[in-house]
Amino acid sequence: MFPPSRLTAYAVLVLTAAMWGSNAVVARGLLDTMSPLTLAVFRWTVATLALVPFVWRERAPIIRALRMQWPLMLLLAATGFAPDTLISYLGLQGTTAIFTGLMNSIVPVMVVLIMAVWKKRRPRWLENIGLTLSFIGVLTVLTHGELRHLLALRISGYDFLVLLGLMIWALYTVLLLLRPRYLSLPAFVFTASVLGLALIVPMLIGEWWIKGVPSFTAREVVLATYIGLLPTLAAMLLFGYGVAQVGPVQAGIFTHLVPLFSALFATLFIHESLYLYHGIGFVLVAGGAVLCCLKPEQVLSLSPR
Repeated sequence: MFPPSRLTAYAVLVLTAAMWGSNAVVARGLLDTMSPLTLAVFRWTVATLALVPFVWRERAPIIRALRMQWPLMLLLAATGFAPDTLISYLGLQGTTAIFTGLMNSIVPVMVVLIMAVWKKRRPRWLENIGLTLSFIGVLTVLTHGELRHLLALRISGYDFLVLLGLMIWALYTVLLLLRPRYLSLPAFVFTASVLGLALIVPMLIGEWWIKGVPSFTAREVVLATYIGLLPTLAAMLLFGYGVAQVGPVQAGIFTHLVPLFSALFATLFIHESLYLYHGIGFVLVAGGAVLCCLKPEQVLSLSPR
């Protein structure tokens, strides 16, 4: 039904959603003992350092990007890297799991809306059906199969930060089409990671100056390193590949899988129960994603080579 290249891209995007789903579980536990700013910097520092051996030969293109296209690179760094992570962690430390999971389903909708405004792209009927079906599936999981639970939702400042972080990520998903193509994907991620860290490290220095430098347990270091290597570095590279292959709209659809993977990992690792509504929700979400991908569109790069 799909050519091999698209099947590979879809498999990569599912794996990316799984990594992001694990991040929600691990990060929420770490935020009980680490500040959002410390965790965000630790996460992206690990990812950035891990890339150094792989991008060392691309020093010249990296310098070219920083000199010639620094406004674009700074915009991409602010919307998809450490600053956006910080916003999400600030919200995650005080919001509810129901609201956080529900807001993840806004990303594909926001991507479609941004593309409609920016590129005058009208959503296709299969995408509309798929988005609706996936949204219902997410609601099924988050409300335990009883939609009346939505009436109990209350929006706090933490909830707003989660929403803001996800809206910024939707913008990054679209802007990713503009990334300089003379940079390999690892080199692009490295460059944007460095810029993103430059935006928030001064805040961390200020926090540590006021509160003192924290000490870290071995468990915190291991878990934060995991977040930096897989849900951050590997997921960013895989997501960039997915967007390049199938476009931001179809890539964004797979965000619907994140809360479902979060529920699965919570069941496996923090001993929450798995119920029938989890299975029903997964079928709806997966079915919606498949519908959105049935009619592939040509993906055009908007950036100079």
